[in-house]
Amino acid sequence: MAGDSRRRMSVTRRIMFGAVANWFSRGLTIALGLVLMPVLFGHLPKEELGVWLLLGQSWAALGILDLGFGVTLTRRIALTKGKSGGDPDTPLTEETLREIADLTESGRRIYQVMSAGVFVVAWLAGFFYLRNLSLHDVSHTTVWIAWTILCASQACVVWAAVWTCLLQGVGYVGWDAIIASFVAAATLIAQIIGVVSGGRLIVLATIATGGALLQRALIRWMARRRRPELFSLRGRWNPEVLRGMPGLAFRAWLTAVGMVLVFNTDQFFIAGLQGAAAIPAYRAAYLIILNLNMVAVSFGAASAVFVSHLWQAQELTALHHLVQRNVRLGLSIILCGSACVLSLGPRLFDVWIGPGKFIGYPVLIVFIASLTLETQNFIVVTSSRATEDEAFAGSTMLAGILKLLLSWALMFRFGLLGIATGTLLSGLVTNDWYMVSRGLGRLRMSLREHIKGVVMPSITLFAVTLLCNLIVVNLGRSNTAIVQVLLAVIVSGIVFTLGSWLLVLSKSERDRLLTVVGFSRATRISPSKT
Repeated sequence: MAGDSRRRMSVTRRIMFGAVANWFSRGLTIALGLVLMPVLFGHLPKEELGVWLLLGQSWAALGILDLGFGVTLTRRIALTKGKSGGDPDTPLTEETLREIADLTESGRRIYQVMSAGVFVVAWLAGFFYLRNLSLHDVSHTTVWIAWTILCASQACVVWAAVWTCLLQGVGYVGWDAIIASFVAAATLIAQIIGVVSGGRLIVLATIATGGALLQRALIRWMARRRRPELFSLRGRWNPEVLRGMPGLAFRAWLTAVGMVLVFNTDQFFIAGLQGAAAIPAYRAAYLIILNLNMVAVSFGAASAVFVSHLWQAQELTALHHLVQRNVRLGLSIILCGSACVLSLGPRLFDVWIGPGKFIGYPVLIVFIASLTLETQNFIVVTSSRATEDEAFAGSTMLAGILKLLLSWALMFRFGLLGIATGTLLSGLVTNDWYMVSRGLGRLRMSLREHIKGVVMPSITLFAVTLLCNLIVVNLGRSNTAIVQVLLAVIVSGIVFTLGSWLLVLSKSERDRLLTVVGFSRATRISPSKT
């Protein structure tokens, strides 16, 4: 029992670290990007700045060109590690070490080929696009050199991906994000210095490539430092350990494409229906709920490799505890946050982006419903896929196609609400029921117990948060909008904390936290000295 408690705390700490590391990386990159942008505006000619921003968009192609191989290799390494046991700190057996070494070497060779492919595909795509670019103040030769250097930078990122897969697969989630954030910070600072010193496109591209090479070296160093025994063996190309991976990777890629169709196409419908001017208010409301969703699923995403470990070790009780806790925590975050947003309504948007920018309650409610269901789907499916169950490509692609058809049909009658409703309906018909029932079935968890022990308490928490916020907002109507927003945030935080204490933490975890803060049963009943 003590061993189970210690292992749970070890897994919990690693998951918490991984989630926080990802958000730290995201926040630091955004902050430094906001600093870099005015420097670029102040020191680069307008046309040259436009070319640089255009070239920078090529990074978005990396996720597509990976073709799902990264997530599949990470999962295969994690499942192999689980053969030595579900405890993240357990020593690896000789068989496990050999198989992981072979997986790493095989993955390294595949990524070498893939990095060359990324370079060629990206460069050719640039060739067909950039040759028709009308330029007046920047020479095409300069643009071609900068583009070639950026293609090399992209290839370096892909080349380094195998070490990220290894680091995450053996249980060190978040370290790659920490390394990436500090390398990004160093790269952006170097680019600021380069631009201020008179550098232009080629200097910016060269610094980006240097950052990619540094990131590769640091991630490999971290993997060697954390698991030196994995580098004591020389792996070999072994098709046996890769058996089944191409098909799994392709289905993972199709799943990602389907999700892009469902959640990243609204702006095209809006632009066609009402013009680009209608996008900001719609996007602002969506971003608030989307950010809640991203926070809510971060713990589930960081748990995937540990689910693989526990599944391979057949430690299903610990696995069920982990998945149930992640879903409860995720639903608590998005529902408490959504209740706060709903209770404030236009007040929140007036404070954030100015008066008159609120999209309206119907669209906001549809966003909350869609992304709350997506939060549950993501956490359950991420856990199910961690067992090498890539069964969701079909439903997700169907959802993507239905989304396009429904939003197109409904927008002419209901406007922006119709576009948002198309997303919700496409999910209800496909993923929102299939992902949960299939995922829980794969994990050998009861759907009835899930509804009773996870969904219903989460809905109750939402209702309590909304009611408390409505009371506080109505009682504080005489206060300024900023004060009302702060009060609602505080109330939501208190209800969320109490709900998490009861729904998310186990009794042993609650006792441990009480002990950490110096308030335990022993101190409460300790007799006074005479």
